[in-house]
Formats: sequence, C-alpha cells, structure tokens
Amino acid sequence: MTNVTSTTASVYEALDVNELERICVKHAWVVEPIFNASKAVQEMPFFEWVSEIKSPLQFKPAAVQLFYHSATFPKVMGLMLGTTPMSENHMMPFYAKHAYGEADHHELLMHWMLRHKLLNNRKEIENVVPTPETNACVNLAYQLAIEQDRAKWVVTINSGIERCSNEFFKVVAPKMHELGAGDTYFDIHVEADEHHSIMGMDYIEPEDPESPRGRQLIAKALEGITLWAAMLHSWIDVELFPTFNLDGTLKKRGRNEDNIQNMYIIR
Repeated sequence: MTNVTSTTASVYEALDVNELERICVKHAWVVEPIFNASKAVQEMPFFEWVSEIKSPLQFKPAAVQLFYHSATFPKVMGLMLGTTPMSENHMMPFYAKHAYGEADHHELLMHWMLRHKLLNNRKEIENVVPTPETNACVNLAYQLAIEQDRAKWVVTINSGIERCSNEFFKVVAPKMHELGAGDTYFDIHVEADEHHSIMGMDYIEPEDPESPRGRQLIAKALEGITLWAAMLHSWIDVELFPTFNLDGTLKKRGRNEDNIQNMYIIR
C-alpha cells in the first residue's frame, strides 16, 4: 500500500512559548475554566481504557468513530468560512487555514486502519453508525457555524474542543508507538491541535467573566468539553455526561451528588 503523508503539515507554525503565555494571561477569563475542565476529562475512564489496550485492533471502536469526527469537522469549518458575512471577511484566512489544515487527516486515519486490519476495505466505514454523542459534538460545531458568532466559535472550537483533542492525541500517539503502530495521523495532531487551541484567541476581545456575555462564552466553551467527553466515552460504551461550573470544575447534579463515579455507567 502506498504510504500517505499529510499535505497540510506545513501549515502549522512553531509555537512560541512566550506568545502562548501572553495569550493565556490576556484571556485567563476563559482559558482557566477550559484548562480546569480539560484536566478533569483526562481523569475519566476513556484514558484508562487507552492505557490498557494491547493492540491497534482494540482501538477499533474508537477509531471508526474518530474517522467520522475527523472527516466531518473540516466540512463544518468550510461552512463557517462559506457563510462568513462581509463584515467578518477579515476572518476568512483564519477559517480557511484551519479547514485546510484538517482536510486530509481522515485519509491518514483510513490508511492507518487498513494497514493494521481494523478494516478489510474502506467501504466498511460506511456501515459504521455514529453514536448520538459523536453527532452531538459535531452538531454543536454546525450550530456555531450557522450562528456566526466569532467569539463563540473561537472559545468553543479552537480553545475548548481543540484543547481536549490535543490532550487526547498526547495520550493516543505515544500509545500507538508503544504498540508498534505509530502514525503521522496521531503525531500531527499533537502539534496541530496545540496550535489550533490558541491561534484564535487574539481574534476576540477579553470579557469580564462575571458579565452576561462573559458567562455565556465560558458556558459555551464548557458545553463543547461536555460533548467531547461524552463522545469519547460513547466510543467505549460508557455513558458519561459531565457538566461543569463556570470555573471549569465538575458540577454535581442529580445522581452525581454523592460520588462523581456515579457518572460512569456501562451500557
């Protein structure tokens, strides 16, 4: 089989640590809740599951759903670009660069799955039914693209979901190398998603986290992390829907009041 390499890897600029720090300080109002929530997600069962897999084949339940997510997100980014109003035309290069950077990644994943026999042929992926949680995560992005609220898009997609994606690949990429199944698909996302998670923050203004607008934006970013976490766990048949306080700490509600472990229900 012909080796496939990403045609978009060069679009990611080297991260400047000082620039990252500047952006994090400037936008601490939303960065800190996002970091708190994404850290909480890292402690959830999906990551323990990843640590325990012994072969690429065991990753199949996640891989086939990940393909759908990976193939669909660039389309949503294209929709964000295509529906940009004239008043926001200065944002078009930003949206286009993100969409281009993601456009071929699902093909890298497809070739990885075929190489390691997760699929016998590429048409098998058409039989996969996305979980409701996977659809919910993708549909949030569609909602934001239609709404055309630049700040909501940046804090939810670029800063919230991409932050969680970066943490996902930081765990999965080395695990695949450990299993002798390392691949450009996993490796490129460690760099790409870290870049995406900060690259948009300079396109929005800081908000007072206690203001109605600030609270709205923080809540939307955390909603994205909720749906991301629910999606990951649906891939391993664990029903989990964590919600967060506006500081990014886990919220206790309903059956979760006594013990956070009550969130984890094996289907």
